[in-house]
Amino acid sequence: MGARETARRRHVAGAAATLLTAGLLAGCAGDTSRNPSADTVSTSPSPATAPAASTPELDSIAVIGHSGATGANSDPDKPNTDARENSWATGDNPAVDSLYRQLLATHPALAGNAFNEALDGSDVSSLPDQAALALQHDPVPDVVLIQSIDNDERCDGTDRQNQAPYAASLAEVIRSIVDTSKRTQVYLVSQWATAANYADAVEGDPAAVSQLSGSAPCDLFDEKGRLRPAAVRRQQAIVDLYWNTVERTCAAIPRCFTDGGVEQRLVPEPRDITYDFNHLSPSGHRKFAELAWSALPAAIRNRP
Repeated sequence: MGARETARRRHVAGAAATLLTAGLLAGCAGDTSRNPSADTVSTSPSPATAPAASTPELDSIAVIGHSGATGANSDPDKPNTDARENSWATGDNPAVDSLYRQLLATHPALAGNAFNEALDGSDVSSLPDQAALALQHDPVPDVVLIQSIDNDERCDGTDRQNQAPYAASLAEVIRSIVDTSKRTQVYLVSQWATAANYADAVEGDPAAVSQLSGSAPCDLFDEKGRLRPAAVRRQQAIVDLYWNTVERTCAAIPRCFTDGGVEQRLVPEPRDITYDFNHLSPSGHRKFAELAWSALPAAIRNRP
């Protein structure tokens, strides 16, 4: 959700900003009030320079999106910061075994070329700038991973009306990537865990229940800490609505792939969720990476 992220409209949002009591679900991101960590594989070049030339082999990847990809709050010794080394996408922490590390096993030229341009709290409107930064790297990323959606969810009765503008904005950024670099593929990942599975994971923690309680449409628990089944169903319906839009949008664009919604199968345990109840811990990022890898298409996994 971003600076306006709800308290993970289930388990999204950021920890540094005030967590609003709403609740959409799965994987939501961080918030823009948090300073990005310097723990990236490389620094970001200026988007003003011309894109570097692409190479014939898979020797570079990048991720754009929200704090779900930045490892936000996943290092308990560094609260309210990103820990990009723990990112399911580009992190180099062996305990996570990110997509970068798994691809590296069969693509040694990829070593050191995993670029994390994700931004805590971002929504679809910030993806073009992130994509522009990603495409300035040398080598140009052969694969751009996208983790988005969460901060675009509203849970105020207007999500259905938001589908057309959301789809248009998402299509624009995907097309900008594949049109700028003719060898680059795009892989979009879904939100982690269902609303019900997320609620199950946090229901035993009084602090989480308190944070996620209220009377707003997507608050998972009521003021007495009791689960609100209608809110759980509402959240899930909104998640499904956006994911269906992602699937349709990607299907219409060459070299665009999705994970087929596989991250909804993630069943988090309390240890997989960070202290802010909005992000994944290293063990959660590992589960996310395993699912993302399982759905990674052969067109990406087996390319030279």
